[in-house]
Amino acid sequence: MDVRSILLVIAPTASKIDVQNALTLAAEANDHLAVLVAAIADPPTIGDYPVGEVWLDKRDRDLASIESEVLRCTEQCALAGLSFEVDSIYPERAWADAAIAARALCFDLVLIGSSALRDPELKRSLLSGVLFDAGQPVMLLPDRLATLRPKKILLAWDGTIRAGRAVRAAHDNLVAANEVHVVLVDGPHARFESGDEPGAAMANYLAHHGINVVVDRIASCGRPIADVLVRHAAEIGADLIVMGAYGHSRLRERIFGGVTRAMIDQLKLPVLMAH
Repeated sequence: MDVRSILLVIAPTASKIDVQNALTLAAEANDHLAVLVAAIADPPTIGDYPVGEVWLDKRDRDLASIESEVLRCTEQCALAGLSFEVDSIYPERAWADAAIAARALCFDLVLIGSSALRDPELKRSLLSGVLFDAGQPVMLLPDRLATLRPKKILLAWDGTIRAGRAVRAAHDNLVAANEVHVVLVDGPHARFESGDEPGAAMANYLAHHGINVVVDRIASCGRPIADVLVRHAAEIGADLIVMGAYGHSRLRERIFGGVTRAMIDQLKLPVLMAH
């Protein structure tokens, strides 16, 4: 993925680390940065006057908070001396996914700041709109500095199309890394993956691109896969996790959870995901 333009989505309650992370990433390759302050509007209430007044008061507070964050972000970005723009979006819940997807389509990489990930409703619309509706990769940012040129990457590999798309999305990151660990938990999951050894085909593919590859095959021993991946990333000193997102339907993932949801809930490193 040859990044030239980056979209950062944050909540109106964002901390400076969200924007600083995005500025650092944009500065690494002199890319254009767009910051989108996003919030989900409640639908208008139907009822007597006092109920409508409560809805209007909340809407006014939300808009004031969004405007304040836009001004703060503009000041922070201006000090960095990079090409940037700051905008806002406040769609109603029913149209939020589509509105976010429309913005995401016009950028090479979408970053989701930690402030947005702490808002359950905004997080759901962002992941749904970007990954499913726009089909764009996303990088989830924790409250720590990130980089587009990580020294060590953990690639969570299960042989699926989603994992393959994540590899393509992270191609430049993988090439720039000193070492990439192709990690398989509990053996192969792809029925028709080529090669006698699980993960060997992907390792060969990466090696052909000049990437230093290590294949790690790990048994979960009954532990959640997300826990195994996060722990292994810490053990090898990874700077970035690359993985496919949502192996099941959105509804099933929402009800029963899954590796993607668990990874997001315990985000400690930047994670690049693609669906």
